[in-house]
Amino acid sequence: MSRLINPHYGSITGVVVKGKQLGRTIGFPTANIEPISLTRATIAKGVYGVYVHIKGERHLGVMNVGERPSIDDGNHLTYEVNILDFDEDLYGKELIVKIIFFIRNEKKFPSLAELIKQIKKDVNYAKIRLKNMELNERLTL
Repeated sequence: MSRLINPHYGSITGVVVKGKQLGRTIGFPTANIEPISLTRATIAKGVYGVYVHIKGERHLGVMNVGERPSIDDGNHLTYEVNILDFDEDLYGKELIVKIIFFIRNEKKFPSLAELIKQIKKDVNYAKIRLKNMELNERLTL
């Protein structure tokens, strides 16, 4: 494990279940995770940069933990991961999501367009930071 990973954030192991499939319609498909185990009792609501382990392979991702206040579909906690540069069917598969860094708090946006604009910023920020972390890992080996 990298020295740069913050152990205070923890990880989630879970199975991908079908959600409302809104993410794919706005250009950010997500894997909705039904947790099997959390390495911490709770993970604060918000957006995180993550590593997603699928069948032993590590992928970069952005995870939202929260109640999706901009979507207004109830107040149940969800774990949704957008796996960057990845397009495979994951329904029923087990994922391990390691939380690497916090991006921002959960927020209600006034419109879907504003939400999409913020997701783009979150994804760009996470992609750059995670790729830089991977580069630093290779350089320190």
